[in-house]
Formats: sequence, structure tokens, C-alpha cells
Amino acid sequence: MKYFFSGIGGIGMSSLALYTKYRGYDVSGSNNVESERTDYLKNKGIYINIGHDKNNIENSDLIIKSTAIKDDNPEIIYAKQHKIPIMNRMEYLNYILKSNYSVGITGTDGKTTTTAMISHIFKKAKNDPTVFLGGIHDSLEDGNFRMGSGPIISEVDESDGFIKNTVSDVSIITNLRPDHLEHYNNSFQNLIDSIYEYASKARDFVLLNGDDYILNGFNDNIVIKFGSNSNSDYYFTNRTPYGYYQTFDVNYKDKFIGKIKLNLPGIHYAYDAIAAIAYSLESGIAFEKIVNAFETFNSVNRRFNVLFKNSHIFVVDDYAHTPEEVDLTIKAAKEYFPDYPIIAIFQPHRYSRLYRHYMEFSEALKNADKVFIYRLYSAFEDPIDGIDESKMVSLIDNAEYIDSENMMIDKALEINEGVFLFLGAGDITNIAKDLSRIFEKKYEDVI
Repeated sequence: MKYFFSGIGGIGMSSLALYTKYRGYDVSGSNNVESERTDYLKNKGIYINIGHDKNNIENSDLIIKSTAIKDDNPEIIYAKQHKIPIMNRMEYLNYILKSNYSVGITGTDGKTTTTAMISHIFKKAKNDPTVFLGGIHDSLEDGNFRMGSGPIISEVDESDGFIKNTVSDVSIITNLRPDHLEHYNNSFQNLIDSIYEYASKARDFVLLNGDDYILNGFNDNIVIKFGSNSNSDYYFTNRTPYGYYQTFDVNYKDKFIGKIKLNLPGIHYAYDAIAAIAYSLESGIAFEKIVNAFETFNSVNRRFNVLFKNSHIFVVDDYAHTPEEVDLTIKAAKEYFPDYPIIAIFQPHRYSRLYRHYMEFSEALKNADKVFIYRLYSAFEDPIDGIDESKMVSLIDNAEYIDSENMMIDKALEINEGVFLFLGAGDITNIAKDLSRIFEKKYEDVI
């Protein structure tokens, strides 16, 4: 059987293509641009066309399409005309999850890191998981994917509205915020209902954030809660930041289990960790093995990655792109670098998100010592009248708008001490990498 992946270079699509290839099927695909992922897939023997054309899918038996692929795409038009079956990315992932023992991790924030933590623990415990990750992590053989013989551990994306149809044995919900509402008729309640519907289909149990009041209305199935106090089944206490790491106590129903050292700063990572710990313990993995796994756990790509550091300058790259993520990441930076000013460099992601949350973004960014707002990354969305980066700049006393990479680099080079905290899900990561390379050439005392 011949599978064709339209939009194969996406992080979710590329992992599905690898899974299908490793299962022994004929896999090819197309992508609008070359990227690290398309190069990687080519090296794995997957033929990829750069650009979309109807001729790409001749003789294909099934088309898997990315959410970014619209109905006017020539490959989709051809497939419909010739009655070639089409599945979207989440439909295909759902088919895989339903056909195997699986755990699906969803939520607005933290799902990628939580998925990576669980997979790392299971791998270290010799449970040989298959993993679908919405990011790149150094513990996975293919970066965003791992093929194993054990349970499937998968990030489950809520962004495209399909999650209500998804089925897994265990559903883990990290938290819920009003994001991606354009796929839910601009209604947060519709998103909540969809997440609840997903959770209600769990074939084994549901693990959710007991501190998130939005999730407290879910009472179907077997519910296990994680959090920061004894209102949850599994919870952390005595969280103590130590600069480059943090520790906390793990408890289960008022019983102290042990202490965890986590090589990441910020309370949001403690929440991700306690979710991973709870699921691992429920799966029968010994706490000692979990402790050992966290000793070697590093951050997912673009999740508080320190790209450069010396005695007085640091560059950190982070994917934070919702108000809560921005707020928590700035606070984490202050834990990690307590003696240095925090220079937040933020790129808004999507007009729809900025339209809904520019006030919340502004409040979160005020916690930084200096703020640079970079030009918005549209993610192919059409502009919204009256919505642009200036709405935030006008609300933040120490903010400045920068519309080019060269100007951003020049501004950064004027600063002699501090933490350059790059925030956003768009192409701002390229500036973080470029600035790091410049600093490496400029300074000799690289740590």
C-alpha cells in the first residue's frame, strides 16, 4: 500500500510518516519548503517533492494531509477527482491510537514536555515505548519519534478541533486555556466540551490537572488528579529553586514518596513532571527508576534551551506563545538567572491569538526588565483590522518594537549584561541562534 503525506515536513506529519515507513509501507510526500525534517526523512529513504502538484500523488492509495493543506491544494483536488481516500493528520493518528494500547497527552500548555518526560522514563525503564512528540528531544532516536514494541505515548494536539473524535486508553490533560478558538467557533466552551468528550472516551483512566478549575467539572470514567496540594492524588510540595535546577517532594494521598531533582526551572515544569510521575507510577514503574530518569532529562528543543552563556551574557530560546507560557517562562528565567536582568524578546504568533490576548501578553511581559516586540508571525492567517504589535508596545513602559533581524541583533549587541529570553512559536528562533553565533565569536569566556 502506498501512503502519500501532503505537508510531510510538519512536526506531527513527519512522525506519522516515519511510523508508516517503519511498518514496511511505501511512503512518499510533499512539502512547500525544504527543512531539517524533510532532509531527515529523505535520509530515511522517503521520497519528497518540494512543492505541491497533482502529479505527486499518482498511484497513491491513501493521502494523509496536514491541517495546513487546504481543499484548493492541487493534490487534494486530484485525490477527490480520482476517489483516492483522504485522511487528515489527526484522523490517522487516532486510527493508530485506537489500534494499540495508548496514552494521549493534551492540553494548552506543557503537553510536549510532559510527553517527552513520560517517554524518557519509559525508555529508561526498558518499557520500549513508541512515541509521537510535537517537538524534538534528544532522547528519541528520530528526534520527534521513536518506534518501539511497548505502549504508544503520544502528544495529542487540540489545535485543529479534531480531538473530540480521538480515543486512547489513558487521557492526560495538562491544563486548558482559551487558545485555538478559531477551530471551535470562537467559543472556549466548545473547546472545553471537546476536551471533555476526548477524556470521556478513555478506555482505562483519565489523569488531569487538579489545580485547573476548568477541568474540575470532568467526573466521568476513572479520574486521577495531579497538582500542587493534597486536593489531588499525586502532588508536589516543597518546590525549591536552585538556579539551574529545582527539587520538590512527591506525595500520593498524604504519603511522602520521595524527592525529585528536575534540571529545568519554573513551576510549570514541576507540573509537567508530576503528571509524568503520576502516570509512570500508575503504570507500575518504580519510583527509583523515575528519579534516575529525571537525572538525565534535558529540555525539549525550544523549551528553555540555553544557546549561549558566559560570565555575563546568556541567550535562551523558548517556544512560549500563550500569555500563561510567557508569564511562567519569564518567572522561570528569574529563578534560573536571579542575578541578571531579563530582556524578553517576544514574537506574537497568529493574529487571532494576539486579537484575543494582547492585554494578557502585555501584563506577562511587564515582568521582564526590558522588552523587545518583534514582528508578528502570521502562521498563514489573514490580518485582522486594528491588530498589530503596537497595541502591546503602547501598554508596556519598557517595550520597543523591532521589525528586522538586523536591528534586533544591533540592539542586543548594545547590551553588555543580561539574559536574552527569546519567546514565540514563529521564526524568532533563527534570531536567537544567529545572536548566539555572534556572541561565540565576540567573547572568549564561553561557558
